[in-house]
Amino acid sequence: MTPSRWLLLGLMIFLSASVSVQAQRRWQRLPAPRDPQFYEPRNKLEEFDGRMETLLIKGRTWVGTLRLQNGTLRVEAIDIRDTLDSSHANGVIITILTAETNGPAEEIRSLIDYDEIDKLVNVLDTMAKAGDSVTKLASFEERYRTRGDFEAMVYKQLSGAGASAAIEGGFFDRVRLLMSVDDLTKLRWFIAQAKDKLDEAK
Repeated sequence: MTPSRWLLLGLMIFLSASVSVQAQRRWQRLPAPRDPQFYEPRNKLEEFDGRMETLLIKGRTWVGTLRLQNGTLRVEAIDIRDTLDSSHANGVIITILTAETNGPAEEIRSLIDYDEIDKLVNVLDTMAKAGDSVTKLASFEERYRTRGDFEAMVYKQLSGAGASAAIEGGFFDRVRLLMSVDDLTKLRWFIAQAKDKLDEAK
C-alpha cells in the first residue's frame, strides 16, 4: 500500500473515532428521559396525590382564573387528607390549559406545597418590579421554579421595549403561557388568596 493510502486510511479511522466520541459526549449531556413508571414525587402534595390503597379526601376552593392570549390558568387552594393515618397536605394547585392547536389536549397541573407559597409570592412581587436596572445589558430575564416544576419568568428581549411575563408548567408535557406583568401581579394575588383560604380552613 502506498504512503498516501496509509495516510488516507489513518485519517478515516481517526475521523470515525472522533465522531463516535463526540456523539457519546452529546448523549451524556442530554437529560434522562422522563418515564411515568419511575416518577418520583417532588413535594408533599405530589406524594399524597399519588398514594394508593388508601382513601384520600381532597378539598378544593377555586380562587381565580386568568384568560391569557394562548391559554387559561386556574388557581385553587387544595387540601388532601389520608384517612388511613389522618395525615394531610395542602397548598395551591395551578391548572394550565393551552389554546394552541399543537399543545397537549389535557390540562397541566402544578402542585405547590403550603410551605412554598410565601416564598413564591415574595418572588413574584420582586419579578413584577423588574426593569432595566436589574442588568447593565440590553435585555434581561428573571425566572423562578418551584419544586413541582411551576415556573414564572419576566423578561425584556428588545432595547426600549417593556417587560413581558410568562409561566410554565408540566413534567412530561411542558406548556408556556404568555402574559403581561399586570397578569403576573394578578396571579401573585390569586396565590396569596389561596393561602388565606387554607389558613381560614384550619
